[in-house]
Amino acid sequence: MTKFNIAKKLDGAQCVVIPVWEEKSFDNSVKQLDKDLGGLLSNMASAKDFESKKMQMSFSLTNDKKVPAVLLVGLGKQKDFGVRDWKKILGAVVIALQGKKLNKFSVLSVDAVAKKLGVKTFGMESVVAVETAGYAYDEHKSEKESRVKPITQVDFAGDLSASEKNNLQKGVEEGVVLGESVNYARHLGNIPPSIMTPSLLAQEAQKLGKENSKLKVKVLSLPEIKKLKMGCLLGVSQGSVEEPKFIIVEYFGSTSRQQPTVLAGKGITFDSGGLGIKPGNYMNDMKFDMLGAATVLGIMRAAVKLGLKKNLVGLIPSCENMPSGSSYRPDDILTAHNGKTVEIMHTDAEGRLILADALSYAVKYKPKEVIDFATLTGACMVALGNERSGVFSNKDGFADKLKSSSDKVGEQLWHLPVGEEYSEAIKSEVADVKNLGGVGGPGYGGASTAAAFLEFFTDYPWAHIDLSCSHYGGKGKAWIRGGANGFGVQTVIDYLR
Repeated sequence: MTKFNIAKKLDGAQCVVIPVWEEKSFDNSVKQLDKDLGGLLSNMASAKDFESKKMQMSFSLTNDKKVPAVLLVGLGKQKDFGVRDWKKILGAVVIALQGKKLNKFSVLSVDAVAKKLGVKTFGMESVVAVETAGYAYDEHKSEKESRVKPITQVDFAGDLSASEKNNLQKGVEEGVVLGESVNYARHLGNIPPSIMTPSLLAQEAQKLGKENSKLKVKVLSLPEIKKLKMGCLLGVSQGSVEEPKFIIVEYFGSTSRQQPTVLAGKGITFDSGGLGIKPGNYMNDMKFDMLGAATVLGIMRAAVKLGLKKNLVGLIPSCENMPSGSSYRPDDILTAHNGKTVEIMHTDAEGRLILADALSYAVKYKPKEVIDFATLTGACMVALGNERSGVFSNKDGFADKLKSSSDKVGEQLWHLPVGEEYSEAIKSEVADVKNLGGVGGPGYGGASTAAAFLEFFTDYPWAHIDLSCSHYGGKGKAWIRGGANGFGVQTVIDYLR
């Protein structure tokens, strides 16, 4: 666990990190350190190979025992700087220092960045950046020496008033909760599918409930799912030896009779495509098909630990989508929890099916609004890449508010459409709807037709987040390692506030 301190002096850190604008103006605290180090910082900043571009770094050892090393990191131009930039920059610093086997550092001249972003925001987002950058899923490496060295201490130092330090401390405290909750969601997603089954996901939710008394967790197993006539969840799961689960997490943080916000998360713990089996490498990373569920649990964890005065309900339908003699088939007709029928066009369009049962079940709570999260379509990634996720809604302004929150915390949503042409594309000749359709051609507008399918099962204010950027392949990015990235937890917490 990382300790975060607001330091009065530089002492005990293995490296001092100094953010530098392209304008290269040092504040008083940096000028004093530069003087103490014999002009080392000025020389580093004026070097031809350091232009203070975003994430550009210059590292040097010193002869000072109190400050054994310094790292200058570029911030770019002040006018182009925002929360997302700072999180990427500080995250890249963390990974760079871990690469040098350093795990304690100070950030000097924090006022330069804090006053640009807001002191509390700076504290909160700095901690989130450190927590998320420092996390590595490497527990299965047999040699401990090859595992990433955790960051154990981060100090913030600079010219701040007493009230600013107080706000910084508040931000740091909230950042710890948010950073840990984001990493909690990431960790669930990174667990191999042979371990992360629907049963384990249910156990993790129950464990979360035991650790937080204000969370009430209920897990519905196969007999109860059958009793509720959740035919879509039953259909998708029937090809697997793993039993499906329907997980309910309730948090009533408001003393008023406030209608709850319901969060629904797709929990496909492994997706082979079913009988419409995925080709070759397309089956890689399908352990991440439960990241909608992980996002919901991460949000619930953060909400209870922050003490949000909101009523929230998490609904997680979970199963595997596997091929076998008992698998559901193309041309089957499934009946959802609310009695609506679905013609199966393709068994690899399964996430929308299990969410149909969850969205139907949400009516029970007479919700204020419902937000669902799903790694739903490759079409959304084709449209947006893996740096943004798509958001859809049936209510004016709902998606825009979510997008605004995502911008505020440095995540990125993009508003994509639902409408008549997409709803028409999923109409079936033999059932109420079909689970695949296209506008003007097979698969055209795939992200929006999938959203229209989900919308068909709603009669309340609803938003759908298609998690295009929920995980990064390979070694990840400069500021975060590969694997699940916890996208959406911070955005929704900010929205709920």
